[in-house]
Amino acid sequence: MARNCILRCLNNLHPPIVLPHNQNYVIGRSKETKIKSKRCSKAQVELLSDYTSFTVTVRQIGPNVSGVNCKPLLYGNTAHLKHNDTLEILLGEYDHRIEFEPPPENTAAVNNHPTACFEMPQRRSGAGKTESKRNSSEEQKSRPEPKRSRTEAGSSEKGWEEYADGALLVFKKNMEGRAKVACYDMDGTLITTKSGKVFAQDYNDWKIIYAEVPGKLKQLYDDGYKIVIMSNQAGIASGKHTVAGVQKKIGNIIDKLGVPIQALVSTGKGEFRKPAIGMWTFLKNEANGGIEIDMKESMFVGDAAGRPAQGSKKKKDFSISDRLFALNVGLPFFTPEEHFLGTKAQTFNMPEFDPRAVDDSLPLFEPPSTKVPKHKVEVIILVGYPGSGKSFFSSTHLAGLGYIQANRDTVGSWQKCVSIMEKSLKDGKHVVIDNTNPDAESRKRYIDAAKKLNVPVRCFVFNISKDHSRHNNKFRELSGADHTKVNDMIYNMYKSKYNEPNIKEGFDDIVKVNFIPKFRTAKEEKLYRMFLLEK
Repeated sequence: MARNCILRCLNNLHPPIVLPHNQNYVIGRSKETKIKSKRCSKAQVELLSDYTSFTVTVRQIGPNVSGVNCKPLLYGNTAHLKHNDTLEILLGEYDHRIEFEPPPENTAAVNNHPTACFEMPQRRSGAGKTESKRNSSEEQKSRPEPKRSRTEAGSSEKGWEEYADGALLVFKKNMEGRAKVACYDMDGTLITTKSGKVFAQDYNDWKIIYAEVPGKLKQLYDDGYKIVIMSNQAGIASGKHTVAGVQKKIGNIIDKLGVPIQALVSTGKGEFRKPAIGMWTFLKNEANGGIEIDMKESMFVGDAAGRPAQGSKKKKDFSISDRLFALNVGLPFFTPEEHFLGTKAQTFNMPEFDPRAVDDSLPLFEPPSTKVPKHKVEVIILVGYPGSGKSFFSSTHLAGLGYIQANRDTVGSWQKCVSIMEKSLKDGKHVVIDNTNPDAESRKRYIDAAKKLNVPVRCFVFNISKDHSRHNNKFRELSGADHTKVNDMIYNMYKSKYNEPNIKEGFDDIVKVNFIPKFRTAKEEKLYRMFLLEK
């Protein structure tokens, strides 16, 4: 029987939470978890730990979707977690890990409860249940669990198939292939809301955006173009939308437009989500009948174009993902107004960070004469955003020189990092503190401990912007690297806390580290040089 069950925050927002044996424990937005997002309910998930079977039963009780091992857990559903399984308080955010202390010696007890075994609640009858809850329950039940591998497809609604474990939905995959392809985003490009609100109120809240749309599509089809919708619908993965609801909506839109149309829908935030080119790659390789696409004659049309606000009449575009998608693929790009209404080309703002311009010829250090190590025994404190390359630098450039790594993500707290540092220094070994260390306060604890042992401390600041770090993190996600997801809240928190390191803090010297990308294959470099961030 375990002595403890720990819920450990993988982003180190709060200390580990002890889950008592056989007692319900509610987790959500609170001072305990440091979660401030109002998307997270104060009562988001309910946890019940069983020390005898080494399992934790989790039930979602908040309105927005939680996640278990990267899969959505919908309202009212439960799942059984075992040692080292992950719980996302909101799907894709606030990652936590289940840890039993001591861990199970074997899996015999655990296997009685399969990992992330989802159970639907029994539907109750009676007049007390509201219509909205009935509709929500029906929508959740209509959503198929993604079970298929990348190479397997399964049928859903008539004409629809799903790929990559449900990450991609395809309508009329075997439609006649054509060399010329006209691709369109959907919301804000082919349709807008009937209600006039920014977001559709239901699956019927839509209308064709311009009267010119059906005629333009018919003309293009008659001129030999294949018409394809490519739409980001991450609301499916988050539980805001259902597969069946989105499929029916798109089917109705196609019927209204009156021309043969193929559709590809990205349901999450992975390789198929624009501006990543997964949908285009699938179209080109598997859904155009083997016909090579003429890139110069083809096009992409979308409203996420990076246009600034135009006075009080038109707000700025919510994103630039459509324009960047076309740029990544190599297609001519048009806004809906340019394409359907014939307006002049509109101004737009490109992202400040351009992955094509990352210079791999820079010196690693500034100044270039920097020596590592510089002292007989020393401490190096790293400072930089998540995804700035600190751990890669530490393992590639310092580990081989005998530096002992102290990483809070690995050992669990800064106090343990200090303990590792002190022991290693007493043993005559160099130490690198591999944390973000954004402010003087977080750095001081290591400086003070090192100074007590008369060991010099150096600061290595990673010379990389917030968006460059976010790009690196997205690249690792899309390239299949094993890493912890980092949401924008973490980046914003780092930026708000950041104090530029100063020699007066007690550093022997301060060195800037340039980010020098290294690639194993040409395919990796090609992906890295693409725009991967939506905004």
